[in-house]
Amino acid sequence: MSVSVQQLLGDAKRLVGRLREHDTTADQLLAQAQALGRNVEAMRQYNEELAELNSASQRPRSALILSIQQENRHIRELQQENKELLAALEEHQSALELIMAKYREHVIRLGQSKATEAKLAASMPQCHHLADKVSEMAAVMRKAAQVDEDCSAEQAQQLAQLKVENEVLRELLSIGRKSGSAGLEDREVQTEDNGGI
Repeated sequence: MSVSVQQLLGDAKRLVGRLREHDTTADQLLAQAQALGRNVEAMRQYNEELAELNSASQRPRSALILSIQQENRHIRELQQENKELLAALEEHQSALELIMAKYREHVIRLGQSKATEAKLAASMPQCHHLADKVSEMAAVMRKAAQVDEDCSAEQAQQLAQLKVENEVLRELLSIGRKSGSAGLEDREVQTEDNGGI
């Protein structure tokens, strides 16, 4: 299947646009993941400080435990969200790598097609020269065939003429033999008559 340069350029432009979109999305996801990481770190520090405060606090122990449990649930939710964001980021990075591989492949094909076009353009004069040579050789061969055909026709005509002449000569020779044998018989008769006298 032949791919035109315009199609390759259009595909490359679309791929670049998609790359930019994916790059922006990846940046946003990375920023969100970093923000969540900071939140998790802040929550961890908060828990540590809270634990220190609890040791010195005079609040009821059950209220502290309830507060810590709520914070732990919130931290687990944030950690789960962080994992999901990291998975989405990895997926986008894989998609970007695939798109870049396709883009590089298209660029290589485009370069190869340009090189092929350049070679074809460079070989065009030689092709025209060879076509001229082939036409010239075909003309020479047609001329030789015509000359050979003319010679064959002339030879056939001469052969036919020689056959006709041969037939005429045979007839003349046959007539000559017949008339020659009749003359011999007349001479013998005359000789016999003269001898009898």
